This record gives sequence, C-alpha cells and structure tokens, in this order.
Amino acid sequence: MQTPFNELKQTVHWKNNSGVRATCPDCHLPHDKTNKFARKMQASREVLAEMTGKYNEEGAFEQHRAEMAEREWARFTANGSKECKNCHSYERMDFDKMSKAAQKAMKPAAERNQSCIDCHKGIAHHLPQKQAGAGNASKFEELVIKNLKSNQTYYAKGNVPLFADEALSQNIGSLETAAPVTVVKSGDKADLVELLMWRKDKGFGRIWYNQFGKNITDAVLTKEFMQAEPKFEVLETKEDSLTGLTWQKVKLPIWVAHDQLIENIDAVWANAENTYKTQCSTCHRQPQVAHFDSNTWIGLFKGMVGFTNIDEQTGKEVLRYLQLHSSDFDTHKEQEK
Repeated sequence: MQTPFNELKQTVHWKNNSGVRATCPDCHLPHDKTNKFARKMQASREVLAEMTGKYNEEGAFEQHRAEMAEREWARFTANGSKECKNCHSYERMDFDKMSKAAQKAMKPAAERNQSCIDCHKGIAHHLPQKQAGAGNASKFEELVIKNLKSNQTYYAKGNVPLFADEALSQNIGSLETAAPVTVVKSGDKADLVELLMWRKDKGFGRIWYNQFGKNITDAVLTKEFMQAEPKFEVLETKEDSLTGLTWQKVKLPIWVAHDQLIENIDAVWANAENTYKTQCSTCHRQPQVAHFDSNTWIGLFKGMVGFTNIDEQTGKEVLRYLQLHSSDFDTHKEQEK
C-alpha cells in the first residue's frame, strides 16, 4: 500500500535525529508467533485488495481509510498498543526531560499502563478526513416529521439551509442541528417557520443564539442578508452585565425545504452523549456535563476535540449537547441528583 507508506515517510517514525526507524511490520505485525500468523491471515484481504486494484482509482483509498484505521485502532486498543511499547517503554521514560504538558499527560498514562493509541491516533498516517456533515442528512432521517403542525415547535435534523422565499432561490443562512423553530405553515415547495432567538446588537449580528448571554449558536445568517437590513422583529432588548453587550430577542419568518425537521430531540442528545462518552474519555476521565456553564464549555471542548476523530458537524452537535445540558440549565441539574 503505497499511500500509507508514503505518509509514514513524512513522519518522525521514518526520519529523526537518532536515526531509529520504524517500518510497516514494526507496528502492524505482532512479534509473538501466534498473533503474527493470525495477523498474516487477516492481511490476506489487504493483499488481495492491492492485487485487484481496489485502491487504484483516485479517492478510493480515502473511502476506505476510516474502515481500515478503526480496525487497526481496535487491535492496538485490545493489546494495549503492544507494538508501540516494544520501543516506547513507560519504565524507561525520563519524565523530567519532558515538557510540563507532556508530563501532565504521560505520568497518569504510565500509572495505568494506558494504550498509546488512545491519544496518538494519526501519529504515523493521516487521520480519516470526514467531510463536515457527511452522512448528516441520514443520521436523523428516520426521525423526520412529514406532516408538520402549525404553531408547534420542531428541531433541525442537521445543518439546515435557510431561505428567504418558498422557491428556495435565496439562501440566507443555516440552522444548527437541534435548533428549535416554530412551524407557521407548509407550502407546496417548502415550510415556513419562525425563528425566535437572541442576537448581539453589534456589527452584523448574524449569529443568532439560543439564550440571552449564552453563546449557544442556533443559526448563522449570511453577511449579505444582514447587510440588506432584513425586517426581523425585536421583541426585547437587554444588556449583558458581564460583557456590556446589548442583546436583542428577535423573531423572523424564513423558509426551509421539506423534510428538514424532527420532533424527538432526545435521540439527538443520546447520539451526542454517546459520542462524548466514547471519544472524550480515552485520554482522561471526561468532566461531568453539568460541571461547567455553557460559555465555558466552548473553550474546553475546542481544546479537546482536536485529539479525537470527531468530524466538524458531529463536533458541533456534541458541543450543543454539552452547552444545553450545562450548569446553566436547572433541568439537567435535577437529572444529575
């Protein structure tokens, strides 16, 4: 497989100041006989794929990268990253020569003999690059409500485009997953819904939020649309005592395509919660969701997400889950008791 081999040659595992090199079998072929033979048998499908030209077409390898990576990650997790530890021994590490950040991560890892792959995915090969929103249209497709009722609240099934007209000819922005809207009516070509959100009365104010003073994004409107000074209704104006910024509670009717709204919000939260628990607990014990407020979660999550395999769209959904179940919301506090 030339693609991963060429990637390896660009890393410190191939070329470094000590001249020690790790090649493909060092990492992907167990050293003990039993597991080595088992791995060779498993590898026969990879040899067959190479012989039949499965990855010859442009983009073919990328289509299968996640599948192959996850298979190897699972193997490394199961054996405690045994191949890594043939060279990298916790017992032989001099923690005093590490940076403070490295010490903070490595000392607890050594104490519990943690599997290296938990934190070091992508160290020798490119990580699978999932497109933002890839597969998002079908993630909650089965939850879509076909017959919408007027004056009832529904939620965006994913990143839903917003339009100024029923013909869907003028895109004016997008809704975030699970952002609430109230249905006004269903037209022949689209559904008319009403946004009831908060915005900062500063600049274009094109990011609209779920709550006053909370940076929980519900919708992002285009710069062009906001420059045209749209006629949204301002229901309330308040000043945030923490920042001195003026916030406006606003209402705006807009159009969305059919089959974009869901009613069962619990399924979205369950999906996000599962992702948070599985992806954000490998390097350390993840914080309790209600331990931080919604604004604090933004910086914390952005600092963590780079160490995971979470794609951009899923990351937004997980952050929204964390924010709306944070210490700012009493309903979640009650659930934690």
